[in-house]
Amino acid sequence: MRVTLASLGLCLLFVLRAQAADDGESLYKEQCQKCHGVNGDGNGHAQIKIKPADLRTDAVQRLSDEELYKTIAYGVGHKDYAHAFAERGMDAKQIAALVTYVRKFAKTSKKTN
Repeated sequence: MRVTLASLGLCLLFVLRAQAADDGESLYKEQCQKCHGVNGDGNGHAQIKIKPADLRTDAVQRLSDEELYKTIAYGVGHKDYAHAFAERGMDAKQIAALVTYVRKFAKTSKKTN
């Protein structure tokens, strides 16, 4: 019985994580892609004065989940442009989904480089 419950719990965790990744992808496309680019390289918008971060870099990927969360939610670490999506109505679950999605850029960049 315990093994079954544990297995069910793990399956639920994977499903929730997959859902968060899907939610994160949708949010990224709506809110982030226009500046950070389709693949997170920071080449999304040619008309802005600042260069958006390349989300694939080690500097970004070394940030803890908490640091990424604070950057997205409150603009922590931004000098020129503070995201502050929490102040714009994005909830904690949505921001966490974006953190999960941003982590995928490290995996894809290592495969392609």
